[in-house]
Amino acid sequence: MKRIITYLVVIAVISSCADLDLVPKDAQSELNYWQTEEDARIFLNSMYADLMSADSYLLLSALSDDAYTRAQEGYRNIANGNYDASNGVVRGMWSGRYASIRRSNIFLNNINNVVEISEEKRAAYIAEARFIRAWHYFYLIELFGDVPFITDEISIEESLEVTRTDEAEILGFIYDELDLAISDLPSDVAGDQQGRITSGAAIAFKSRVHLYNGQHSEAAALAGQLIDEYALFPNYGGLFNMANENNEEVILSLQYVPVDREHGIQYFLIPPSLGGYANFSPLQELVDSYPMANGLAIDDPLSGYDESNPYQNRDPRLSATIIHDEYSLTDFSGNEVTIDTSPGAEPNGLNFSSNSTPTGYYVSKFYDQQARNVSNSGLNLIVIRYAEVLLNYAEAKIESGTFTSADWNNTVRQIRERAGLSGAAALNYPGNDQEALRTIVRNERRLELAFEAGHRFFDIRRWQIADEVLDGWAHGIQTNVSPQDDGYERVDLRTFDTDKHYLWPIPQSERDINDKLSQNPNW
Repeated sequence: MKRIITYLVVIAVISSCADLDLVPKDAQSELNYWQTEEDARIFLNSMYADLMSADSYLLLSALSDDAYTRAQEGYRNIANGNYDASNGVVRGMWSGRYASIRRSNIFLNNINNVVEISEEKRAAYIAEARFIRAWHYFYLIELFGDVPFITDEISIEESLEVTRTDEAEILGFIYDELDLAISDLPSDVAGDQQGRITSGAAIAFKSRVHLYNGQHSEAAALAGQLIDEYALFPNYGGLFNMANENNEEVILSLQYVPVDREHGIQYFLIPPSLGGYANFSPLQELVDSYPMANGLAIDDPLSGYDESNPYQNRDPRLSATIIHDEYSLTDFSGNEVTIDTSPGAEPNGLNFSSNSTPTGYYVSKFYDQQARNVSNSGLNLIVIRYAEVLLNYAEAKIESGTFTSADWNNTVRQIRERAGLSGAAALNYPGNDQEALRTIVRNERRLELAFEAGHRFFDIRRWQIADEVLDGWAHGIQTNVSPQDDGYERVDLRTFDTDKHYLWPIPQSERDINDKLSQNPNW
């Protein structure tokens, strides 16, 4: 997607000069813009950068029971329940999404002014913009519930008078926008346009939206349209290597290119011996959720789990995702190294320094050996992939009570086989007990999609289990320093108030300038 990266620039001058009569001499404005297809493409390409920042892609997982962040105070405080309407993450999510919606509205208001463009290309560009605007509204209603609903450019004065619209109305709009997008988007794109939104991406996203809102038959039907249209990449760990970007499993990803457009999240993930700083650390709760390679949970007496050798014979996705004690990897010089995360070990051990892990774990997923200066990576970040579609389909069918052994073989079994699990407990259909199936597919989502685009954060909220899993201490490795919690390191004390925390507060800064905005309950 080199051409998109080339034009990933913010067209701020266009939105800021909307009411001016004079054309700036050093930049284009609306008075001399929107003439050619190139103008439209540059603006549209800039909107792709708004889909999700690399930081939020990663750090949303620290708001769940999967991870902990040491230095990102705004995220950490949301995770432990110690936040209010002035929280910077809450404020940034609101303002960032609305700034992006404004850019979408500007594009949709001006694309028909472009003369030098084919009607087929115009329709595809409009479809991409509709998808992007629907994407932003989806995140807003998931986080805040009722929000202002704006589909046109408005003045500052008008923005101070907007009120909140019922989320059901906005949800209907999202579905309508995605339907229109699906009809005009291409099913595939040329090699140099990898990363552009396709009809498959819109179908997969619409399935996700329906699933999140409990509309299971619709979610299953949409996901079902994509079964066999994509394929699982043969190697789970290889999915996240730069050499395999834009593979057959990827439906939509945030595009990066070394030097031209990079992200720095690797610095948060890797051990100090590799030049990292443990700002994002996996929790023991996530590690414990990985079964043995035979498919049995570690608390099953028949699983073969050995607490004194906890990483042996585990689901291979554990090592593909998490760096644990005595973990071997290839460093940036091509040397095989072993990471010692035991308490106090220099320099990577638990709490050895402010740079080392507070949980005993680092992250192997997204590890980029070609990263410039160790942390500046051009690795794409996947936001929609085929494994999620299969899990969406499985969950929707389970919740509808229509999940069959054939569905199991087409979804969960395929995913587990690709992961490297074996044996009857892992691969055979477990029967039609809905609660048992629900438990399986929920845990499968947790493992398969760990640290990707905040899936776990949204899942525990839509399943209404956040109050269960974010209640009490989050843990690191077993040190036996204290007899409490079976000797597992206490990392962060968390609380989740069911009366308020399932919705974020409307930012106080927004309500200070617009008293028409009501607040969410108990904030």
